[in-house]
Amino acid sequence: MKSRSMFTKIFGTNMISMLICIIILGSTQMILLTNYITRQNEEYLNRNVEIVVNMISDNIPLESIKNVINGFSQATGSYIIVVDSKSRVVLQTTLPRDTVDVPLYLDKTFTKTVLSGERNILIGTMSGMFDETMFTLQMPIKGKNNEIFGAVSVSRPIPEQQKVKYDLFRIMLMSMIIIMASSLLLSYVLAKKFSAPMKSISNSTREFAKGNFSVRASEIAEKSNISEISELAQAFNNMASEIEKSEEIKNAFISDVSHELRTPMTTINGFISGILDDTIPADRQKEYLQIVHSEVSRLSRLVNTFLDITRLQSDKLVLNKTNFDINEIIRLGIIGLENKIEEKKINVEFDIEDECCFAYADRDSITRVITNLLDNAVKFTDFGGKIVVTVRTRQHEITVFVRNTGRGIAEEQKELIFNKFYKADKARSENKEGTGIGLYLVKNIIQAHGKDIYVNSVEGEYAEFVFKLDKGKNRG
Repeated sequence: MKSRSMFTKIFGTNMISMLICIIILGSTQMILLTNYITRQNEEYLNRNVEIVVNMISDNIPLESIKNVINGFSQATGSYIIVVDSKSRVVLQTTLPRDTVDVPLYLDKTFTKTVLSGERNILIGTMSGMFDETMFTLQMPIKGKNNEIFGAVSVSRPIPEQQKVKYDLFRIMLMSMIIIMASSLLLSYVLAKKFSAPMKSISNSTREFAKGNFSVRASEIAEKSNISEISELAQAFNNMASEIEKSEEIKNAFISDVSHELRTPMTTINGFISGILDDTIPADRQKEYLQIVHSEVSRLSRLVNTFLDITRLQSDKLVLNKTNFDINEIIRLGIIGLENKIEEKKINVEFDIEDECCFAYADRDSITRVITNLLDNAVKFTDFGGKIVVTVRTRQHEITVFVRNTGRGIAEEQKELIFNKFYKADKARSENKEGTGIGLYLVKNIIQAHGKDIYVNSVEGEYAEFVFKLDKGKNRG
């Protein structure tokens, strides 16, 4: 089934809804008008019928009554028939036109109700007695003891009523045409107003799917006064910006990783070739093999890092939680960076409450977290700066703070630094190395433990990373 555009759906729905409303409104008005005219006729004829009934009840001579009702008949264009209790016609009026063929007796079908003592209304020709549709009001004639001895019927032609209905229908038809034309224009404008921004978003989405990450929903969609469309356009543009930024970060990461992989591979290939073709003398081969070993270890660490990312993304990271002394892990991490610390004359403070502090977590994963955070702290601390590592325990949790002086982290980068492949501006550090996945791994490892990590920073002063772990049991 072929799908229709939003414009067609909105326009068509509005038109159908308007047409249904007009039909319902027109039908209701016609019914109400018919009822109104019927009531008006009934009230008008009722007053005159009561006069005739009262005259007959007061035993006024029929000849006098006939003169009265003939005058009334001529003035109102109505026809009056008086019958006795046997439905025999005892008095009738004449009209200037030959429209009535009154029998000697009226069919009891038309007199049964009124002769039973109830007022009655009939609409029709009364089985052909009239040659046009008539509105007939019937009223019983009662004696002093409420006995029924006859009835009065006053009939008035319907055409006047029909003419009023026709005039009203003509007015309504003109109104419908005007309303339909206005609705057509309004529906067209509204449909365009809805469909134009949505079409813009749709076109942008198709371009985005083709790989054009710079495309954005148009301003007409983003600033639409229809909140849902505006929110959708803004959400799309925000998503597009984030994906474009991620794509740029990923491309930069690929470039950096390609360089980092190419450098050790070139070094390894050059040194091995030199050993094989005896360009490197035998007495120096061990020295160069040591360099090759170091580069192979570096490649292995890079590959392991990528494997860790894959495990995190597929939720296959398995945690082997044990009780271990986190203070010992931190000390070993500081010792491992001793040479770098000495080179930059950094002052390191280790602030702890107890000599030992046991955490319940995966030791290898948390070792990687500590190593990454300490390495970053050393990397981004200025010459002669300061690093403070603090460990605090509160009830069932351990909180670790790693703080370093230096240029800090800009406000807009606080969330980005945990993104995969993101690297802060290299100008912030003398060390140009890094793949932009260290903090991404750190955050995912901590989250895998059911905790979180966040950063406090004042640009130009300090940066501080804070994470929590479950408190373990002291083995001593």
